[in-house]
Formats: sequence, C-alpha cells, structure tokens
Amino acid sequence: MSRLTPPLSEENTAFVTEQFLPRKQDAVFGDPFVFQTSATNQHIRARLIMLSPFPSDTAPLAKSVAYLSSRSGSIKAEVFRTPGAENHFFRLHIFACSAGVKITLPPSFRGIVSINDYEGLRRRRQIRCGRAFNERMRRGFIRLGSCALENEDEVFIHAEGKIELMLRTEGDVNDRVWSRMDRGMRKIFQRRLGSSRLLESTLGAAGSS
Repeated sequence: MSRLTPPLSEENTAFVTEQFLPRKQDAVFGDPFVFQTSATNQHIRARLIMLSPFPSDTAPLAKSVAYLSSRSGSIKAEVFRTPGAENHFFRLHIFACSAGVKITLPPSFRGIVSINDYEGLRRRRQIRCGRAFNERMRRGFIRLGSCALENEDEVFIHAEGKIELMLRTEGDVNDRVWSRMDRGMRKIFQRRLGSSRLLESTLGAAGSS
C-alpha cells in the first residue's frame, strides 16, 4: 500500500537548482563540490545541471555527486546534461524516508539505478518506468542494481512511497533552455578566468620590476 503525499505548496516545498562543473579529483563527503540538500518536513524539487568541461579539462573526469534527503516529504529531481558534457558523469543519492520519488534523467543517461528493497517495491507495484526509460534499458544502457563503471552514471534510491523513473527525450524544450543557460554561465566563467589571468600577469610583472 503506497503512502499518500501531502499537497504541495510554497511553504512546504524546497526548490533547489545546482550547476556542476566537472573536476579531476574525486569528491568526498563534506567536500564543497558535493551538493547536499536535506529537509525534515518539506518536499524537495531539484534541478541538477551537468555542465561541459573547459577545453583544457580532458577525460577522465570525476563524477559529480548530489545527495537529496527528506524525512517526510517527496522528492522530485531533474538531471540535465548540457551539450559537450557527454563525459561528465554523476552520482545521485536520494532518500525519501516516508514518501515517493520521481526522477527525470537526461537522454544520454547510461549506467545503473539501484533501488533499496527493489523486489518488495516491484511486487507492490510501486515502481513505474517511462517508455523512453524502458527502451534505453532494453538496449542495455541502463541496468538495475549492479555496479557502475568509471564512465557510467549512478542513481541510488531509498524510498517508502512510489518511484517513477523517466528519461527525457531528445529535443525536449527544457534541454534547449538549459543549453542557453549553460552558454550564458560559460561566458561568465570565461570572463572570471580571463580577469584572474590578467591579475596574475600584472602581479608577476610588478614583482619582477
């Protein structure tokens, strides 16, 4: 028997958006590059965006890591992978202790989805997979409950309510929106990097004079 989720409202819902730049080093718990959101009595609505690396950053790159946890609320997570970020893989942990989970993954998702008490939830018909997700799983790009390789994504789910797994289709309007956002953010990062290099060269010239 699935549990009922209380109606959503601005007061009992935490909306979060996080952009991830790829890194060379593996992230560890407590690292500022590990995104963590925990709620006691709130639902969580999260958008996680995997950005493309700088031209100087070559593969292999470390996986970006995100933890989403709610004690009594449901969790809805959307993961976006921007153009050029095909080798930017991620590890997503979701803990919904008393409610359900809905995850929408990028079209290029490949790797594992591990669900706590998978057999029990499946017997109770609490797991639902979208058509695109099932198709990619049949093609071997997605596996349930196995070990991931270095060049694969990872999703770990612990939920007491229903679990819905979706795969965004190619050309989805949201992907185009985040692609434009990625280009804008990239310009900001490039300007900051240019300013930093200019400052370093100025200080270096001053020190040598």
